[in-house]
Amino acid sequence: MNPQPCFWWGLFGSVLPEIVRLYKLVTAGQNLPDISWPYFLISVIFIVAAGFFAVAWKPESPFKAIWVGVSFPVLVSAMIQAAPSLPTK
Repeated sequence: MNPQPCFWWGLFGSVLPEIVRLYKLVTAGQNLPDISWPYFLISVIFIVAAGFFAVAWKPESPFKAIWVGVSFPVLVSAMIQAAPSLPTK
C-alpha cells in the first residue's frame, strides 16, 4: 500500500473512536463535552501521529491501516503506563 493513502486511512481510523463516543453521548441525550483548545490540540496530535504510525506499520490493505489508526491511542497509553524504568547502577 502506498504511504499517502495509508496515512489517510490510519488518520480516519484514529478519528473513528471519537466519532463513536460523541454519537453515543448524543443518542443517550447527554450534552456534548466542552472541547477546550488543549483537548483539541492533543487530539489533533494523536490523529496525525496515528497516520504516520500507520505508514510505518506498512499495512497491506486499507482495513489494516484503519485498524492501526484505531489502535494507536490504546498502544500509546499502554506504553506510557508500562514505561520501562531507567537502569540503576
